[in-house]
Amino acid sequence: MDIVYGHPATYRLIEKLIYGKSYRYHYEALAREIGSSALLELCCGDCQILDFYRGRSYRGVDINPTFVEHAVRRGLDVVCSDIGAYDIPSTECILIHNSLYQFYPQHEALIARALASATEKLIISEPVVNLSSSSNPLVAALAKRLTSMSGAASTKRFSRREAEDIFKRFGAQKVEFLGRNLMGVICKHG
Repeated sequence: MDIVYGHPATYRLIEKLIYGKSYRYHYEALAREIGSSALLELCCGDCQILDFYRGRSYRGVDINPTFVEHAVRRGLDVVCSDIGAYDIPSTECILIHNSLYQFYPQHEALIARALASATEKLIISEPVVNLSSSSNPLVAALAKRLTSMSGAASTKRFSRREAEDIFKRFGAQKVEFLGRNLMGVICKHG
């Protein structure tokens, strides 16, 4: 497995370094939007949202067996699955966090599937300030390589404008910049 996704502790440290001062604000904003709803997190990684979310129930899905095993040892309800093949169950709130770019160019199909399964809302938080978009080619190449999941560098990252357009197409009622990420909230009932 790649460096960033090799172990949950490494992943969390890198996330805190990248987010810097906006780390806490970012996760608190997500938790406020989720509220007390039952939550399904797609591509849950190390389940960082649980440091902030205090809702009724949580289920995570991730393709990384190391992350899933770590979560299960912590007593969390996390399953190992490729989201592309995962039958997304009906859940009050579904969260796609820091991972939409991994599904490009099928990202809109994933959003549609998740939205169809969310009974209250779908929240997407996607990084739009990225080291992989750096004007320094060495920094950009290294960032892309370190964040690949399959050994092949994922070259797509969404700009703020692209993410705003995606959220608008899916009818997001709220779009908020969280310091590094753009969060879109799509409510099912206006």
